[in-house]
Amino acid sequence: GCLAADRVSFIASGQKILDEISFEIEPGDALAIIGPSAAGKSTLCRFLVGLQRPSDGEVRLDKTPIHHWDSENLGRHMGYLPQNVELFDGTVKENIARMTISDDSAVIAAAKLAHAHMMIQEMPDGYDTVIGESGPILSGGQRQRIGLARALFGDPKIVVLDEPNANLDQAGETALAAAIRELKSQGTMIVVVGHRPSTLSEATKILLLRDGRVQMFGERDDVMTRMREATAAARAASQPVAADQQEENSSEAQTSQTAVG
Repeated sequence: GCLAADRVSFIASGQKILDEISFEIEPGDALAIIGPSAAGKSTLCRFLVGLQRPSDGEVRLDKTPIHHWDSENLGRHMGYLPQNVELFDGTVKENIARMTISDDSAVIAAAKLAHAHMMIQEMPDGYDTVIGESGPILSGGQRQRIGLARALFGDPKIVVLDEPNANLDQAGETALAAAIRELKSQGTMIVVVGHRPSTLSEATKILLLRDGRVQMFGERDDVMTRMREATAAARAASQPVAADQQEENSSEAQTSQTAVG
């Protein structure tokens, strides 16, 4: 089925964080959510995975409000990588398996899909490496890649990734793009918050948020064309002002030189 936001709004401390957000994606879609800071991107992600309920409107999965689904059953089919990756005091294997008892093959499959398998193999005890609470022995990039493997564990049909490449190097960026490409081919619905080229290159649709409102939404190429046109128009509008200011400055300089003379 599809994942849709239907006029989703959210008010916190008297401030409207999201204002009637609506969009829909289907299996195999990769939606890139972009926009400036404080646009409401992370808040929207939490609604999409059912962690919070909006003040108004609905998030719908297969046309049914997401909060009508059994949370435990829904969780098995959904993967979520928050902006701040939180790991548990346990082994790499336990963290990827979401602290459940699982056979090695499912854990390794998730790690390979996240392109984290070789990285984990290089750790002192491989998948049995104890990483401690919050993963203090890991770099930011390693935490994100293990967090991504956890989000992909169990072949979820919906994957929501909030700034998944914030701490990744070029190799990590390439791995993330490959993972998104593989998920699309499997018919998974993917939502990715980010601005880097690796995020947009694999997107099928783009949602541009600004001040909690939808500024643009549609197919990737169409939205990118509209953004380029808007940027070009803004630059063109500013040029006459710059030219007028330059002429004014030149006039002032001539007047000054005459006065000095």
